[in-house]
Amino acid sequence: SDSPPSDPFDKLARTPFANAEPTAPHRDDAVVMPIPANAPPRLETHKAHGRPSAWWAYRDAGGQLLGYVVRFDGADGSKVVLPLTLRRTGARLHWSWKGFPEPRPLYGLERLAARPGASVMVVEGEKTADAASERFPDVVALTWPGGSKAAGKVDWSPLAGRDVVIWPDADEPGRVAGQDVRRRASAAGALTVALVDPPKFLPEGWDLADAWPEGFDQTQAVALM
Repeated sequence: SDSPPSDPFDKLARTPFANAEPTAPHRDDAVVMPIPANAPPRLETHKAHGRPSAWWAYRDAGGQLLGYVVRFDGADGSKVVLPLTLRRTGARLHWSWKGFPEPRPLYGLERLAARPGASVMVVEGEKTADAASERFPDVVALTWPGGSKAAGKVDWSPLAGRDVVIWPDADEPGRVAGQDVRRRASAAGALTVALVDPPKFLPEGWDLADAWPEGFDQTQAVALM
């Protein structure tokens, strides 16, 4: 599974998008989205985790940068996934390892806007969304920030009027998250919503960023969808 079991994105000022624009009144530690041209360079290292192994840029429907989700791999095989957002403290802009304001944006909004007639696949984790985009080029693959327990903190309204397929991770937290996303996509006005039931023979935690296991391939995956 690409996403951590807990939600590391809660350390944020609960600032609505409408108040997070660069022109908003100055407030202590307010999130700034989208990122303005005069923003300082992003942080490239974390004092505890070192240099990231992967970056995922979150953008709005127009392609403007909103912030990042970043992965760190430990020497012991562990991983940490953290958000990186631009903040304003007084008149100073600075990057911080803190999360997006709620409701949080989906990952892949620019791809969604560019393909208004395409069906949507929702998966768990940015790495998985990128892999699903390559494996299933006929759909727009999206995910949400924060992991399996954070679906309730996300703006699902971009799914309105879309045909949506949800492919959860092959474990119990993934299946629970898939059910949660199904309810929220329906409430957001999705045209149709289908939830894939990962076959029980898949390895625990398997997702679409992993290699096809023996006995399961692209053709069978498409049939499930």
